[in-house]
Amino acid sequence: MKTIGIFTSIYGHESIAKAIAEKIEENAKNKYSIKIFFIKRSALDLTYDYLFKINPTSIGSSFHWSSKITQKDKSARKLADAYFLMNYDKEITDFIKKNKINLCISTYFECNPILEKFQQKGIPFINIVTDPKTVHSLTISEKADSNFVFDDYLVKQYKNKNMKKAGWFIRSKFENNYDRKTIRKKLKISNDLTFLIVSGSEGSNAILKILPTIINCEQKVNFIISCGKNKFLYNNMLGIKQSFDKFSSSKAEIIPLYHTSELHLYMQAADLIVGKAGPNTLFESVACEKPFFAITHIHGQEDGNLDIIRDFKIGIVEENAKKANKELAELIENPEKISDFTKNIKKLKAYNQNSINILLKEIDRLLN
Repeated sequence: MKTIGIFTSIYGHESIAKAIAEKIEENAKNKYSIKIFFIKRSALDLTYDYLFKINPTSIGSSFHWSSKITQKDKSARKLADAYFLMNYDKEITDFIKKNKINLCISTYFECNPILEKFQQKGIPFINIVTDPKTVHSLTISEKADSNFVFDDYLVKQYKNKNMKKAGWFIRSKFENNYDRKTIRKKLKISNDLTFLIVSGSEGSNAILKILPTIINCEQKVNFIISCGKNKFLYNNMLGIKQSFDKFSSSKAEIIPLYHTSELHLYMQAADLIVGKAGPNTLFESVACEKPFFAITHIHGQEDGNLDIIRDFKIGIVEENAKKANKELAELIENPEKISDFTKNIKKLKAYNQNSINILLKEIDRLLN
């Protein structure tokens, strides 16, 4: 049996890595064993976290100019690669040798320079590009045997880079069949109109822009507020809930939710997903067959996610607070409009579900 090493980080890339590992084990457990390597956070990662939490819009300009520099200037690219090699070369090398890895899959670009080095020594390397449309040039590996991307957009943009369109890798628990009433009963959620408000794994405070809809809600609606790992946001929502319960005439039910491994259940319980348009959350919503209402995103790397929502007609995009609240109020008055997106969502879900078949075909080609 040959061993596949999957290299990832603890960010959203981890979800993609786990989806790949899970589906290889489900579909080819007698052929391949899986080992996962988690990269440690670097100073670059911590800086990114800080900027995201204090001012998400500041990330956009630095994302775009740094991507252009490392794409056009080979010395800048080499400098970035040298930084990643300095940080992770020994750990990844030891992992590959200890586990006798036969093929490497990366879901995090900082691992790529080390894996490219092993690719030159005969260990095949597949790079998973973890943004579906707006990508940083560092996430594309020129030396990988193949770069897996969401659709034709990046294939056309990066010609001669061994690009392969495959859809998005999503964990099976989001794709499985379910009964919404049963899920709601399990979660102790009433059978009223339910919105799941998502803020991303790190918790974006920008989701608070929909508070006017909650405050002025004249109908029974559940607002599940998923706060990710943002304790400040979670505690803030607990305080708002307590104030609501005591003083507000709103009929909204606020359900604050801290980081959970069962987010798929809350997606399944909801009628609509609202919040930050991260790629995993967006496609997990699709897997649960729920429309997505984007009210915020990370400027730069998530710009293209808004285009996907519009182009595939799987939801709504409105980041202006006043207009977003107006749209939500209209959906509360006319909830039947939510089902307008169902047909397109199911089509995209089926496309993504085929991703593992494309990946396994490539793995078989490289190892046999």
